[in-house]
Amino acid sequence: MTTDAADKITETNRLAWNAERYNAWICAFGGVEAEAARIIAEPKRVLRRLSPYLGEIAGKRICSVQGSHGRIAVALARLNAEVLVIDFSEENRRFALDLATAAGVTIDYAVCDIMEAGLLEQAHSFDVLVLELGILHYHQDLDRFFMVMRKLAVDGGMLLVNEFHPFQRKLSWAEGPHDYFQTDLIEADVPNPDVAGASLGKCLYRFWTMGDILTAVIKAGFTIARLDEHPDWTDPAIPGSFTLVARA
Repeated sequence: MTTDAADKITETNRLAWNAERYNAWICAFGGVEAEAARIIAEPKRVLRRLSPYLGEIAGKRICSVQGSHGRIAVALARLNAEVLVIDFSEENRRFALDLATAAGVTIDYAVCDIMEAGLLEQAHSFDVLVLELGILHYHQDLDRFFMVMRKLAVDGGMLLVNEFHPFQRKLSWAEGPHDYFQTDLIEADVPNPDVAGASLGKCLYRFWTMGDILTAVIKAGFTIARLDEHPDWTDPAIPGSFTLVARA
């Protein structure tokens, strides 16, 4: 895929993620203050998929990669981490900063294409990079994506990926390709957190195999420490998500 083609796909997805996104989060969470109160009460619940792998959080410099609404970042900040969110949606940034204020914490938020994040002044400064559910399928060049991740991490830093399992996305998801080895882009609705809301537009997705993901992580210079596969939410007989831990 050419750089121009990849840029057009990124722009299509960026526009979809800026379409009424702030209001969608408000509808989904019942308001900024209500969600902030829930995070204050139970920050570890927000981090339940990540906490078993993070160890001590206080004092760590953490990057929430494509961190969207900022709930992960705010929960980490409540546990005394220093957090930067990188995401390309200004609507997400608005909600995240309002959420942080309501929760009584400070987070940083860089609005930019994650593929350009290696140029940020914060590069090579993160102890932990966290990616949770719905990140990898927005990227058409997985090798380049994980090379950017390596540029963000300090030497010895942790890459922590909790993501939809390729089996579930490719074979079981209603809008997936239903072919594990298909490489074509899939057009589908951008996720709307307000389940009763109208479509917020279409995104273009590229679903990867597990082999694609592991190989790209290794090629970027990470050493894989563990890979855990977790049951699907609706069908526990198949894998629904996975957690990968690697070291820079």
